[in-house]
Amino acid sequence: MRNQKSEQKVESSETKENQKLPAPMFVEFPHETVEHEPQFLASSNHLSDTQTDATIVICSNDDVLVKSENQEIKIPTDLSNILLNIVSDKTGYPVEMLELSMDIEADLGIDSIKRVEILGGLLELYPDLPRPNPEELGQLRTLGEIAEYMQHQAEGLTQLFTQEKQDIKEQEFHHKILRSPAKLKPLPQPDILDFTIPENQIVLITDDGSPTTEKLARILTVRGGKIVVLSFPSTQSDLPVGINQIRLNDWQEESLQQQLTDISNKFGLVGSFIHLHPVFSDSSETEKTILCHVFLIAKHLKESLNQAATKGRSSFLSIARLDGEFGLGKTNNFSPISAGLFGLTKSLNQEWETVFCRSLDLSPDLDAETSVKYILAELQDPNLLVTEVGYTNKGRCTLVAEPTPLTITNHQLPITKDQVFLVSGGAKGITAQCVIKLAQEYQCKFILLGRSSTEPEPVWAEGYENEAELKQRIMEDFLDKGEKPTPIMVQRKYQLIYSQREIKNTLKAIEKAGGKAEYLSVDITDRNLLTEKLAPVIERLGAITGIIHGAGNLADKRIEKKTIQDFETVYTAKVQGLENLLQCVPPSQLQYLVLFSSVVGFYGNVGQADYALANEILNKSAHIIKQNYPHCHVVAINWGPWESGMVSPELKTAFAERGIETIPLEIGAQMLVNELINTNSNTTQVVIGSPLVYIPTTLPSDLKTYHIKRQLTLASNPFLHDHVIAGRPVLPATCGLLWMANTCEQLYPGFKAFSCSNFKVLKGIVFDENSANEYTLEIQELAKIENKEIQIAAKISSITPDGKIRYHFSTNLILKREIPTPPNYELVNLNQDEQFLSTNPLLYQNGGGSLFHGTIFQGVKSVLNASPGKLTIECKLPEPTPQQQGQFPVQTFNPYIADVQIHSLWIWTQHFHQIGCLPSEILNFEQFAPVPFGETFYVTCEVKSKTESNVVADVITHNQQGQIYNRMIGAKGTVLVKQIG
Repeated sequence: MRNQKSEQKVESSETKENQKLPAPMFVEFPHETVEHEPQFLASSNHLSDTQTDATIVICSNDDVLVKSENQEIKIPTDLSNILLNIVSDKTGYPVEMLELSMDIEADLGIDSIKRVEILGGLLELYPDLPRPNPEELGQLRTLGEIAEYMQHQAEGLTQLFTQEKQDIKEQEFHHKILRSPAKLKPLPQPDILDFTIPENQIVLITDDGSPTTEKLARILTVRGGKIVVLSFPSTQSDLPVGINQIRLNDWQEESLQQQLTDISNKFGLVGSFIHLHPVFSDSSETEKTILCHVFLIAKHLKESLNQAATKGRSSFLSIARLDGEFGLGKTNNFSPISAGLFGLTKSLNQEWETVFCRSLDLSPDLDAETSVKYILAELQDPNLLVTEVGYTNKGRCTLVAEPTPLTITNHQLPITKDQVFLVSGGAKGITAQCVIKLAQEYQCKFILLGRSSTEPEPVWAEGYENEAELKQRIMEDFLDKGEKPTPIMVQRKYQLIYSQREIKNTLKAIEKAGGKAEYLSVDITDRNLLTEKLAPVIERLGAITGIIHGAGNLADKRIEKKTIQDFETVYTAKVQGLENLLQCVPPSQLQYLVLFSSVVGFYGNVGQADYALANEILNKSAHIIKQNYPHCHVVAINWGPWESGMVSPELKTAFAERGIETIPLEIGAQMLVNELINTNSNTTQVVIGSPLVYIPTTLPSDLKTYHIKRQLTLASNPFLHDHVIAGRPVLPATCGLLWMANTCEQLYPGFKAFSCSNFKVLKGIVFDENSANEYTLEIQELAKIENKEIQIAAKISSITPDGKIRYHFSTNLILKREIPTPPNYELVNLNQDEQFLSTNPLLYQNGGGSLFHGTIFQGVKSVLNASPGKLTIECKLPEPTPQQQGQFPVQTFNPYIADVQIHSLWIWTQHFHQIGCLPSEILNFEQFAPVPFGETFYVTCEVKSKTESNVVADVITHNQQGQIYNRMIGAKGTVLVKQIG
């Protein structure tokens, strides 16, 4: 996915090779456009397993009409000619130029977007065709191969036709564009996944030239690992005897590949890779070379790491040393180049679904021993929802983007007519639209940079606006010159003319708005030429006061098919381009620095490891520049996909299937303007658009069992001081449930804990002199249903001082891809009973039979009504800080609000029987939606039975309208023998 700016598709034969991309995928539009675009995101075939009789009829047009009892569908008998006509319609090439043997990229220049449109056109004609497998489709090179593949799919449909055709409903696209500044989120220390590295596998560590390398190698060896250290030419430690060390003598990819092969042959399969990145305070060519080599190591270890993952945990870890807080700490200078590791690792995490991928940012202040401790902790973390982690002396954190609306006030930063913006990639695409918007608002000046030439348009092309007509004229011009045109020749000439027209239109629009603009045809990676060409323009327009860096290149393909040229092409436009711009105009001179980054950098993306890498460097560059030049308004905008004329209905549907809103041109351009005039100029990195959340497409069929250990301490969980029974802190039963539910969600990204059954408190966890130091969570897979549901048995235990197992909590969980629609509670009664007016101050810690809970759990605001069979309470709970939540942070399940819900049982038993009760079992618990902190909600407790020892009730949590958040069916409380206190 690219940010909607001026990204150029690489056109050389070298970079076009093997560029077929399997979904899920977001790729860039060609040549300085700004649309993010997914490869065709079709999912499963819409056929059921049940077969019924069908009648096949040949129609007059040679289509096949398949009839069943419930419906009829039309299927083509020969797709070849149909496909050629669709390609002609979508590309503008005359059909007589097209041949089935033509390569769709090398010969026709068809990119992934155009492929989506072509396939969409085919499905419009034949909507009953099965949707193709994206992995298989991505491997097809020629028109003939695509036609043959789709014909095979069609023939399969005639054999398996069984179910009603699904209605295709046109989806509404609402323009609710999110603005989400990047911020740090504290994390608890990780749990420990119990696993061992197989004997025939090794851990490969790169040498950063510091004591960390030796310490990490030694500890892993002591733990039974087989270790090999790979030393780069620039960082070669003298490691002691006993540690296997391989030295690279040069930076050639061939040498690296040979060494990796030799390592595998001599020592064993590489099952885990850990890159220790050297510390650099300033950017250097050496650091870039190291980064490129890690990129290539990932390329050549793809097969090895994925093979190792079939036998257990396989890992790819990258360790950088910015500031331990992803550049947001403002504590020290750092080189942003190593931040590329974050983008690389996040993309690999999506490409390699079975390999554990994580990037770390360790503070340079951490010594070798502490650094190794944290690296080993991350290596064993079971949490697959987190891909990047930072460590400082203050603790552990990650980076998140949380929606925060931008408030526009009258006190805005001034943008005057005298401002001169230098804009890379600014003459075309989305960047141009943003520039035009700035001109309309403030009539300022612009120097637009691009690689497109501005030679006069051929006379014979004038007046031809339609793509097909213009391509026909281009073909005729070639023929007039005695040349035989090929589709790729026609496309290049068309693109040149189209680009020239777009540049002229941009300049005219700026002038019409009252601004001034000049266009320079220059490659921003050529610093000397850039400096030379800028000088006379600066003389005319004035000193540059702002930079908008929107240029970029693309070379989309999976990591194993990437080349050094791909890396260089993408890296230089983004990173070297920024360096050159800042050499021409130093930050000390700037009032504004706007970097057009991408959500791909923030989240990673399949096939775009180099693009994510480069954009992450831009993001961290923004932070370090802002740190050193606080007077300058610096912002890296991580754009999501934009909506424009190039986004076809098929693409919009593909975006919608992933829950991604496209950014309307007018709204996106205005959001850029708002960021620039924002008085809160300290927002240095912001994601605009929908999150690019990746959900694994496959679920292994074999059933596994996991053992996960946790060091549970009172000091790490401050909330426990508000849950004290008889003078001793006690872990709430709801935290035991959260522990199991959260961990399951962390093991299975894309799944949510929907329900649990037979939850039992077997032995509460009390924090006293007899409490255990370590607890084990066992997660046993019971069933997996069609990649939609996972059934799990979970239990938490510890070991007693005499070596016996003690069980604390157990339950059966159901995880789902999609949570059912929340039902309504039909028996809502929110009437206030004036005879029952207990309110918050009277309910908690008020002596006698009041609730024992401290401030964090005091969520019941009032009792609305009560009867022998039912009680309703009004609740509202402020959010505890991350530090207070400790090792039990809210994920999908909220243990703090769930505990408040159970207070209804205590209040009922206390009111009607003058005794309290504590939760012991829940027969079935279903959660449809999270209960928000800080908002009023209601709990209705329907009492089902009461004995001397227990009370059983259904506890339904809902809003004022009765929509159910969650419900506990058969919640059992154990009646206390005496009052607590």
